[in-house]
Amino acid sequence: MKTTLVTAPTGMIISLDEAKKQMNVDHNEDDGYIQALIMSAIGQVENITRRRLLTQTWTAYANEWPDNGFIMPFGNLQSVTSLKYKNSSGDESTVDSADYIVDTDSDPGRVILGYNKSWPTATLYPSNPIYIEFVCGYGDHTLKTVTGATNDSPIVLTLVGHGYSTADRVLISKITGNTNANGAWNITKVTADTFSLDGSTGNAAYISGGIAVKLDVPDPIRMAILLMVTDAYQNRGSIVVGGGSVAVAEIPGYIMNLLWSYRLFGF
Repeated sequence: MKTTLVTAPTGMIISLDEAKKQMNVDHNEDDGYIQALIMSAIGQVENITRRRLLTQTWTAYANEWPDNGFIMPFGNLQSVTSLKYKNSSGDESTVDSADYIVDTDSDPGRVILGYNKSWPTATLYPSNPIYIEFVCGYGDHTLKTVTGATNDSPIVLTLVGHGYSTADRVLISKITGNTNANGAWNITKVTADTFSLDGSTGNAAYISGGIAVKLDVPDPIRMAILLMVTDAYQNRGSIVVGGGSVAVAEIPGYIMNLLWSYRLFGF
């Protein structure tokens, strides 16, 4: 099934600070290289799992109407924006959303006919006549700005209108002063504008900065990316990924084991 990207993701899966902490790097000379390694590792993980990790919009194309519905690529189907087709004359039509069911519970997701419904009977255009615009991914990982961090146990962060819930997993980075707040945490909602970092203890007064990202990508996938970046940084290897810009070592088995259960089959 041919696919084209409509809207690229904008969120962050792994922060530069998180990667440098994992690798015990305490200088800035390699920041650009490490950032490139992160992007390359994310692309490699997406290729291995056959998923797209962050929320993004794609169009998938098909040549005929299926008997058992369309199996959508990339996993973690969130929604279908439209289902359209062209007839033999090239005229475009939109299938009524009431005629099909978007199955987001299955993984990979499906688009199937509703009860007592049927696909259009028009003669289809010769090439890629059916196109489905859809949204997929674990979550958007939107970056939000932290404006305060108490020097307490646990640390309480201020982020106006954060929208988080107790037990969410949140990545904190770029806080200066109370640097113990940086890292990935399970959180407890305190108010609509504050939340605490479970098990944390402050180490200084807050000075400035702070970015928060709600983590929807599973921790084993994030850990695989971190380990892949670490391995590539420490062992400059021979396999080139990420458009040829960064060379990385072959992926160790222990990293592949973290990803294996998330891999989609049949594509």
